[in-house]
Amino acid sequence: MFGRSVRRSGKVVAAAAFLLIAASCGEPRATAPQTSSSRTDGSSPSLIECPTNQTSSTSALVGLLGGSVQLGATGITIPSGALTAPTLIQVTVPASRFMEIDVSAVGFTSFLFQQPVTITIDYSRCNRNDLNPQTLQVWHIDPVTHQLLENMGGVVDTVAEQITFTTGHLSGYAVAN
Repeated sequence: MFGRSVRRSGKVVAAAAFLLIAASCGEPRATAPQTSSSRTDGSSPSLIECPTNQTSSTSALVGLLGGSVQLGATGITIPSGALTAPTLIQVTVPASRFMEIDVSAVGFTSFLFQQPVTITIDYSRCNRNDLNPQTLQVWHIDPVTHQLLENMGGVVDTVAEQITFTTGHLSGYAVAN
C-alpha cells in the first residue's frame, strides 16, 4: 500500500514538473507596454507616423554559421550558433502609416533563436522635425492592431537615422517615441 502511494505521488510530481517545463518553453509571452525611462513627461509611447504606400521585402537562407539579411539599411544580423538548421529569413517593410518592419522565418508561425540576434531599422524616411532621437525606441507590436506588446529598447544612430536592438524572437517591430 505504501509503495503504491509513493509511486502515485511520484507520477504526480513528474506530471507537475513536465507541465511547468512545457509552460516555460516556447515563444516569450507578450508583456504590457512599459514606460521608457528616458521619458520625463509621463506620457505613454506611441508609434511614429512615417507613411509609405509601398511594401518592400527580401529574404535569404542563413546557415549555422550565421549571416545577415538586408533590405537597404534595415536588416537582421544572426550570429554563429543562433540557428539549429539553415533557415530562410525574410525582412519586410510593409505599406503602413507607421515606421514598422516584419522579420520572419519563412514557413514558421513563430521562431526563437538559440542566442540573441541584432535588428536594425532605418527610419530615414521619417523626415519630421518633431522627432526626438533621445526618446525613440523599438516595440514588438501586433502587426494587425499595432498594439504595443514589448519594449525592445534600442540604440539610436542619429547620423545614419537607424535604431538597433537585440532580440531572441522574430516578429513585427515598430519605432515609437
